[in-house]
Amino acid sequence: SSVSATLIPSDNAATPSLLAAAMAPVYKVALGVAVTLALEASVATAALLRHGRAPPAELSSFDMGCYMEGDPSPLEKGGAKGRSYRGLVSTTVSGRTCQKWSASHPWKEASAMKPSTDAKSKVDEETEMMDWGNGLGNHNYCRNPDSSMNVPWCFTMDPNEGHKKELCEIPKCPPHPRDFPEEAKDLKNEVEATDCECADQLYGSTVTTKDTAVPLSLVDKKQQKGKKPCNCSHRRR
Repeated sequence: SSVSATLIPSDNAATPSLLAAAMAPVYKVALGVAVTLALEASVATAALLRHGRAPPAELSSFDMGCYMEGDPSPLEKGGAKGRSYRGLVSTTVSGRTCQKWSASHPWKEASAMKPSTDAKSKVDEETEMMDWGNGLGNHNYCRNPDSSMNVPWCFTMDPNEGHKKELCEIPKCPPHPRDFPEEAKDLKNEVEATDCECADQLYGSTVTTKDTAVPLSLVDKKQQKGKKPCNCSHRRR
């Protein structure tokens, strides 16, 4: 019984040092696994970098942006096939890192492409025309500067000729939303082009507070001689 008491201490005899000694092998195994995983991750990352690839950075949808398949408006030109893309994606569909457009290594063709700026010009007092440049600069973001592909692309950091240029994984923009101010302007011009006083006939004179509106059934009878018939009755709701 005295031997048993010596080999198997009672609960009261257990000490922190004994517990630590018992857990030591477990700690060593866990530490060894963590070190192994870290080394494997480091080797894998190094291999990716040697081939011009890197784990893609997480971008918000705002930073990623989207590309326009065609010019969305007659007031834009030169932006089709993603040439107007100005987002921050800098890796290709295969995960390869894009080369800077201003750099000549590994592909000298990148720096040979010269930047051209976006240019706005006045059409009238309220309207501007956008002429898209190529979006190049001292960065490695995906672009389509020469419209050579249907979506934004880039030269990669991979020196392998087979991966010289690759497409980028960027979502396509949804159809351009309706431009209601522009539609209202077009409607105004159309009404004015009928050469008749539609507003006065339908809603009354704009220069007096008297009710001068004309019932639609009497519009034709009220036309002045030689005036073009008013073609706005279908506009009333």
